[in-house]
Amino acid sequence: MPIIKEFSIQLYSIREQTEKDFAGSLKKLGEFGYNGVEFAGYGGIAAADMRKLLDGNGLTPVGSHITLEKLEKSLDAELEYNSVLGTEYIIVPYSAVKSKDDVLRVADTINAIGEKCLAAGFKFGYHNHDHEFAVDKDSGKYLLDILFDNLNKGFCMELDVFWAAAAGIDYLGYMKRNKDRLKLLHVKQIENMESRRCVDLSQGIIDIKEAALLGNECGVAKYILEQEEFAGDPFDSLRSNYDYIMSL
Repeated sequence: MPIIKEFSIQLYSIREQTEKDFAGSLKKLGEFGYNGVEFAGYGGIAAADMRKLLDGNGLTPVGSHITLEKLEKSLDAELEYNSVLGTEYIIVPYSAVKSKDDVLRVADTINAIGEKCLAAGFKFGYHNHDHEFAVDKDSGKYLLDILFDNLNKGFCMELDVFWAAAAGIDYLGYMKRNKDRLKLLHVKQIENMESRRCVDLSQGIIDIKEAALLGNECGVAKYILEQEEFAGDPFDSLRSNYDYIMSL
């Protein structure tokens, strides 16, 4: 039996393909076996129509990555759209924090938005890159830890193991230390520390099997593929990535 029973995909991975043919791209993902998608935009498709596309291809709307700027400017519209979809998680995908003061300011904004998301019935979280693993010289803490120390305890962590590895972090140890918040895992492979290229899951230095096993122990609810670079046809990689995960 596979370690991961359900595998979703962040649609940012195929942003060029969905821009050309959103419906056809979702159809392929369903045929490959993916169970859910995480949005990074909706391709101008109405919510009711998107819901039909998901249902027709056996896909669930695991989450939506929505920028802080968009959440600040059009929160009600985003929540309405995702309510029609039946989205489970609203995720802040990025924040350009460089210092503890930056983090504290951003935390106030995220808390205010996140509370409204929770009140609307969504789960809410934050997704990391590598820069949040900079260390604050006064506290000795990662900026990401300072952020979560100042966020509502009900908000979750979506850990991107690629960016943690790229920052030189022991991603397995970090998963263990944050198991109470870790609900979403971006399954994403780095070729090596020199190239920092994003590659197919079977081709890099991250032990995907070990991360998945630990994720299960930590209570990870959703495993989500993200891939930002492809050596060939992206859909060939997405098919092989799904097959690889299911073979573990």
